[in-house]
Amino acid sequence: MPYINDFDVYYTNQEAQQPPNAIPEFNGASNDINKGFGGEFVYLIPSYTDDASKAATSFKIVIQGTTDPLRKDMAKGAGGDYRYVIPVQGPQAKVTEAQLIRSESALQHPPSGYSGITSDINKGRQGDFLYIIWKTA
Repeated sequence: MPYINDFDVYYTNQEAQQPPNAIPEFNGASNDINKGFGGEFVYLIPSYTDDASKAATSFKIVIQGTTDPLRKDMAKGAGGDYRYVIPVQGPQAKVTEAQLIRSESALQHPPSGYSGITSDINKGRQGDFLYIIWKTA
């Protein structure tokens, strides 16, 4: 069974160049991480592994004022803080599917059928609340 072990943060300067394998938004809204903030169009592309020991069990969002040379900024070109998605590995169930979800209000729990939800990717920015949600097996 393929598991998600990380995300590639993909940049383009044209919305029409959205990669076909980028994770979708749960309600059919834009899956551009930077939507409404300027900068690059930013999409998350899952990378997969068949090795359960290398699979992610969840994801965390790190927002900081300094760059991380080992990760790609999800807010590229928008100004302000750097935003990173970090895979978490452990003995829990492994992530098999992921989507984004936009909301006008804060979410504490993932939608029915989903196992987990990150903190708000857009924390500290105006506009939509934005999260990664996932299913596990």
